[in-house]
Parts: sequence; C-alpha cells; structure tokens
Amino acid sequence: MKIFENKELKIENFISGNLNNNSYLISSKLTENSLVVDVPDNPRELINKIPRNRLNKSQNLEKIKILITHGHYDHIEGIELLTERIGLVDIKIGFADAKYLNYSGNIDRLRSQKEIIFSNIKLEIIYTPGHTEGSTCYFANFDDNKFLFSGDTLFPGGPGKTIDSQNFKKIYESIKNKLYILPKDTVILPGHGDSITIEDSIKEFNNFEYKNHISGDISWTK
Repeated sequence: MKIFENKELKIENFISGNLNNNSYLISSKLTENSLVVDVPDNPRELINKIPRNRLNKSQNLEKIKILITHGHYDHIEGIELLTERIGLVDIKIGFADAKYLNYSGNIDRLRSQKEIIFSNIKLEIIYTPGHTEGSTCYFANFDDNKFLFSGDTLFPGGPGKTIDSQNFKKIYESIKNKLYILPKDTVILPGHGDSITIEDSIKEFNNFEYKNHISGDISWTK
C-alpha cells in the first residue's frame, strides 16, 4: 500500500508474517536507491517492489539498505529470503539488538549515530530502549510530510510490551521524552497495525497514570 509519494520519494507499506507485521519500503525515484524498514517472514510482495538489479546481485549492495527497529524474530525472520533474492546488503540495527541477527553480511550497529543519509533519503535515528534494549525509531521529514517508523515502541493505544517494570520505565521515558517532542502532525508507522499521529497519541497518553510497578501489555487508556 502506498503511504506517501512526491516527485523524489515514495513510501510503501507491506504486511506479512504470522503476526501481521508491517514492513516499509522507502524508495528514491531519482536514483532507485531504497531503504527497507523491518523484514518480517515471507516478505514476497515487499521483495517484488524493491528496485534492484536482477541480473547482477552484487550491484544491489550500493542500492539497498535494511533498517531494523528491534531484534525480535518477527521483524527479522524474512531477511534470509530477501537477501537470497537481492544479494547481501548492509543492515542497520540498534547496538544492543545486533545479537539477535544471524547474518553473514555487514551489520552496522547503531549506538551514537544521529542520522542516516542515503542518496536523497534522510532519516533521523532515535534510540528508544524499553521494548528491547536496542529498540530504534527512524524519523523522516519529506516535503514537510513527517513520518516515524516506530517498530514496537509505540502503537495506536499505547506502548509495546515490556518484560518488567524497569523496562516499562525505559519505554515510557523514551516515548515521553523523545517521541512526543516530535511535530504533532508526524504520522506514526508502527511495526503492527494502523497509523496514528503524534497529536492523537499524546491525547491517548494524557489519560494514562504512571505506576512504578507495571509492565507487560499496557494501554494508555488504563
């Protein structure tokens, strides 16, 4: 599904895997370079839409990069099929989550980098520990159209699941202090489900009363 398109760039959404994961393809219409955000299981529709050299896979190394929001299996289990079809490409992932990858290509472990510039595609890197220690979001501003690829850090209705109260505090602070400072018209594109704006997510959040001992699946409306 096409989410956004202008003269230079296009964002498309694909759903695959047993947990109905979202993956996103950001493509440059000027250079045919592209960024893939998350690769769930059986991403055949995504693979078919990636601009690439079908005869010489080695050339795709310079044309395609994969961004992973976090290392849980449902966001990475399609990497083997994707790289089998297009060749080995660089993967970028939060430093602490790189341990989840079993990959023979280059892994760029993100820890202090602030942005990704690839062709005419520019994304801000936002480190949001909580759902996992290495959870990472990516913010784009294309012609004043703003998008946040949030993985499982933030959904319509609340945050991603946490394993204990310490990690819930981390995800709560990540969302409040790093994501909710973004422009209110930013469209949140999560790892599962539908989109929501930062403005509407903040309205949901305002109903939430933080308690130190909570963890697991949490809704802002509880």
